[in-house]
Amino acid sequence: MKVIHLVLSNVFAGIEQHVDELSIFQETSCNVTVMCNDSIADKFNNKHVISFSNFNRRSPIGLLRLALKLKKLDADIIHTHGSKTTEIVNFIKKFIKLNHVCTVHGIKKNTQAYEKADIAITVSNLAKNSLKTKSVVVKNWWSPALPDNIQNGKKFILAVGRLEAVKGFDLLIKSWKDINQSLVIVGSGNDRRKLDDLIELNKLEDKISIIDEVSPDKLLDYYKNAALLVISSRKEGGPRVALEALHLKIPVISTMVGHMADILPLELLAKPDNEESLTKLIRSYVDGKTMNQDSIFRYVNEEYSLTAQGNKILKVYKDLLVS
Repeated sequence: MKVIHLVLSNVFAGIEQHVDELSIFQETSCNVTVMCNDSIADKFNNKHVISFSNFNRRSPIGLLRLALKLKKLDADIIHTHGSKTTEIVNFIKKFIKLNHVCTVHGIKKNTQAYEKADIAITVSNLAKNSLKTKSVVVKNWWSPALPDNIQNGKKFILAVGRLEAVKGFDLLIKSWKDINQSLVIVGSGNDRRKLDDLIELNKLEDKISIIDEVSPDKLLDYYKNAALLVISSRKEGGPRVALEALHLKIPVISTMVGHMADILPLELLAKPDNEESLTKLIRSYVDGKTMNQDSIFRYVNEEYSLTAQGNKILKVYKDLLVS
């Protein structure tokens, strides 16, 4: 089976890592090509990468060049990631016959682009429910590069993500006023100054530290010293960091976003974008009750592996080709 993954981001982040890992997994049984922007081509580790200069989704020259490349490759499946690539391929399909699979990596307000793909893959039931088209849930996975076991120092509580409003770190900081544990937030983004000011305003400098985004190897060092991971997001496609922590046997509490309701019991979930609910959860499980998440660790290790989810995506391809 010949498969093309199309991703047109300017930076290599979560979606691009997803594509990289999936394409490497598929290379064991398929002929796989990744098509991407020049700016991120060297970040992909699979065998076949075709790159080109970034172009606007309405650029006639860019669309023509991509269409000619797709026609020449003559793949069985074109798999798009994100709304831009999906919209572009929807247009090209008017002129070239393509078997089109798209992945929706989060909950979207505007789903029109995804509704024109042959089938959509969503990363959670919440995302699936936001669509009005044929779709299947294929969950995210923990990084296959992670070790199976770590020595955990349990020195602090950890939070990881972009420093943007959607991640809810402002709510997390406000919820930390009466907590006696240290909190480390790892991430970079536009809200760094606001969050620093919020920490200072609440006199939490001795309890909360923000560390700039780090490499996967360095992030593992933070996991090794985390007693607990907190997800405070207002919205999420995943979050993948929760899967990584649970694979490493680090307990997790979270807001009810992405796939977290499929993993954690209700008592370990707070309402999204609700400071009172998040504060109550943190006070209960950071400074209060103990947790045994051994059964959750086992479930995530098996169900959310790249092998388990990658095979589901291959089945989506095969079912489309015989339909």
